[in-house]
Amino acid sequence: MIGTKNKPGFSLMEVLVSVALFSIIVLSSTKIFSLVIKGQREAIASQNVQESLKYFFEVTGKEIRMARRDDGSCAYVVDGEIFTISGNGEILNFQNYYGECVSYALVDEGGVNRWQISRNSDFGYISPAKINIENLQFTLNTTGQPVVTISLFAYAVGEQKEASEMEIQTSITSRYYRN
Repeated sequence: MIGTKNKPGFSLMEVLVSVALFSIIVLSSTKIFSLVIKGQREAIASQNVQESLKYFFEVTGKEIRMARRDDGSCAYVVDGEIFTISGNGEILNFQNYYGECVSYALVDEGGVNRWQISRNSDFGYISPAKINIENLQFTLNTTGQPVVTISLFAYAVGEQKEASEMEIQTSITSRYYRN
């Protein structure tokens, strides 16, 4: 053997240790990335529920504030009253500013409970199909100025249900002052 020199290189142990460290770093960064994505999805689901609830509380709040005494034209409203609650507190009926008979109720549509508004037998949904509403409850206080209290429990449909669960209650007074 003529002139064999020891060439520098990596031993098997060094290669195994470096592969193990590389694998741990890659797996850790992948797990962190998946947690960030999951957190972002939960935040978006929660934000969607909040914005949807905000929207329909604005719409219903304006219409409830502008409600007027029924002139006898609304079948589900007691004559001379502003609001009538039926269905164990689950349906609110009133006559709006434009003289339309309005009902707010919770309706099951394909396994998702949605907030439905009916105006003179035309109806539409004010909550999107991606949000499930449960335990919608209307309470009416007629001592003095009529006050409608709306309580509900809502969450996003799908995997982010637990992250987006919200229980909300608000009270709205009618601006109708005439006796």
